Amino acid sequence: MGNVLADIAFSTTNLTKLYGLTTALDRVDAEAPLRSVGLLGPNGAGKTTLIRILLGLISPTSGSFKVLGLDASESMNEIRDRIGYSPEFSPMIPEVSAMKYVAFMGQLSGLKSVEASQRAHDTLHYVGLGEERYRPLREFSTGMMQKCKLAAALVHDPDFVILDEPTDGLDPKGRKQMLDLIKRLYTEEGKSVMVSSHLLFDVEKVCDYVLVLGQGKLISAGSISELLMSDSDVIRVRIKGDSSRFAELLRNKNLEVTLDDGYLDVARVDNIEMILLEEIHRDPNVSLRYMGRRKQTLEDVFVSIVEGRSDME
Repeated sequence: MGNVLADIAFSTTNLTKLYGLTTALDRVDAEAPLRSVGLLGPNGAGKTTLIRILLGLISPTSGSFKVLGLDASESMNEIRDRIGYSPEFSPMIPEVSAMKYVAFMGQLSGLKSVEASQRAHDTLHYVGLGEERYRPLREFSTGMMQKCKLAAALVHDPDFVILDEPTDGLDPKGRKQMLDLIKRLYTEEGKSVMVSSHLLFDVEKVCDYVLVLGQGKLISAGSISELLMSDSDVIRVRIKGDSSRFAELLRNKNLEVTLDDGYLDVARVDNIEMILLEEIHRDPNVSLRYMGRRKQTLEDVFVSIVEGRSDME
């Protein structure tokens, strides 16, 4: 058994992958904690390439990486034993039951036949497919198939679970069920999770750390709470009265104001709170309903990071 770092799910050093003349990953130095991590980036950012390298499905052109403290150049088989993976696309074997499919994936992960069957039974119950476990996969809805893929990723009891677009194609109820399952994996089962998704709202719901890739490079990494705190420069105000007229009044005082769904977002200047309160108090047609710091969404952060990066290039 190799040594396990207590706090790192994976780390990469100068990780590069070329496909002919195309650079999929460009000298990526990244580190993901043993937490619930979001992997974000537009199409072509390198997310899938990074996942395939971590799983040992493809080799990097240059650079190195570790997973759970194990050096990939020495311990790839052990790494594979300890990673679970739910791919974006459904591996359909139409006539096979969910039970047989998940048990088979367990055997591929090294479990003996009897143990694989028992673990398949338990895991399908865990993801909410206990009643449907003997139905053939061709009868499964998209939501059921996503749960089945999750069961297959968990059947060998991995320490680190990689989920590629786990809510893709799900209706709102199915998405909530899947996100609740992912959250339980981390908070109750103690597993490290990485969610690769283009749905930033989902990542914001279940992850507490994020890696952002763009054009094969690591653009940003950090805890979501820190990223979302970075917008202290905008004060959000809601008034009773004519918001457009009041916004124009503030602009005439050289304040930067934007209207957003009934709110006024005002760029911070010195004593901005006092200035706003004085203007509201001075105008008999206006009264204050709400004032506070505007909280960013992960989408705000993602757009500003990616746009900022593309501006530099």
